[in-house]
Amino acid sequence: MKFVKFLALSIAALSMVACGPVNNQEDPDDPGFITQEFAKVYCDVTATGWETVGVWAWTDATEEAEGQNFTGGTWPGVALTMTETIDGTLYYIWEAPKELVGQTIGFIVNDFGAAGEQTVDLKNLTIKAEGNYVVLTEKDASGKWLAKVDGQEPVVPEPEPETPAPSMTLDGHTWDIAGTFNNWGGGLVMTVADGWAVATFDAEAGAEFKVRADNGWDISYGVTDNSNLPVDGTEFDAIFNKGNLKVAEAGNYTLSFTINGEVGKFKLKKN
Repeated sequence: MKFVKFLALSIAALSMVACGPVNNQEDPDDPGFITQEFAKVYCDVTATGWETVGVWAWTDATEEAEGQNFTGGTWPGVALTMTETIDGTLYYIWEAPKELVGQTIGFIVNDFGAAGEQTVDLKNLTIKAEGNYVVLTEKDASGKWLAKVDGQEPVVPEPEPETPAPSMTLDGHTWDIAGTFNNWGGGLVMTVADGWAVATFDAEAGAEFKVRADNGWDISYGVTDNSNLPVDGTEFDAIFNKGNLKVAEAGNYTLSFTINGEVGKFKLKKN
């Protein structure tokens, strides 16, 4: 009897050595102790009708550490070929590396390139030693699938803010630059942002130009002395219906113009 008991204990000990804890903790009573070298993430894609399934898993970069990808680093990630049926539901299984237990990662389930479908970015997947469940539910307005993560209701990502179209008016007028580089006609239209009308152009040495409103010459702005204009982005006065601006050297320039009532400013920068 002693020999049988000793043999059983020896076999059990060898099994534990072969598998080992996933988090390098040796206390089997610890809740993080599991005996396989990975943790399973179960993906239910029943709602999608997909015949191929892949996952993309990553951590975001932080100040302390660089981000890392756990699915090869090439989209669409890795194909899930392992499946398991639980209570009549077919799950595709991703084996998360053991070092991810306890970490929250980014996770995308996709159709592995079949039709280009995928979930939204699931950034609330905290890898559990006992396993995780990701259940795809329905598409959002953008055509991406929402998913419940470990029973939580799907989180709908905030829509990306739309970038407003650049304004073309400042002080009620459109503005352009006319000069020797465009034969003083067919003005170079300036785009307005943050209270400045801006345009970039190439100019030869000695080129002259002015800023004008509404593609005409009734309203224009220039300078009283163009002999030594700063070209480092320093502000200088823009004066109503005065003389031409001038650059001494050939190059690519950006001219910015702002107006507040009758007070105008230029910024000229050689790029």
